[in-house]
Amino acid sequence: MTTLHQLLDALADAFDPLLALLALGAPLLRKPRALRPALSYYLATGLAIGVVYLVRALDLRYQLWGSLGLDYSTHSAFATALVVSMAAFHRQWTVPLFAALALYFCLILFMGYHGILDVLTSAPLAAAVAWLAHRGFAAKTFN
Repeated sequence: MTTLHQLLDALADAFDPLLALLALGAPLLRKPRALRPALSYYLATGLAIGVVYLVRALDLRYQLWGSLGLDYSTHSAFATALVVSMAAFHRQWTVPLFAALALYFCLILFMGYHGILDVLTSAPLAAAVAWLAHRGFAAKTFN
């Protein structure tokens, strides 16, 4: 394995954990800090991540993606759920978050971890769930 390959592999391995740390700290970086929006954010984000792993379990059990010759990309779905969650909470973070996510997807594809259809079938599902969760929890928090 070349040094560049090792570096890119380490970067790919670090992306989701670093994103998770940022997601955990996101409410602390918002002004003003308020308990109800923070709790809503954590609940919606937790629900979105839970669905990512529920889909993973269902895919392992029933070979939903495998039956189509695909591979469910848990890493892509996890990252997407976190990016959508943070963008819903910190709207001004939207462009840099989605730019980082796009670069991550490019890295996954470049490294050969997944094919483009793996990412394009896993990520939108996670994005939709995260967006709906945040819309639902935000409506309950602010009304």
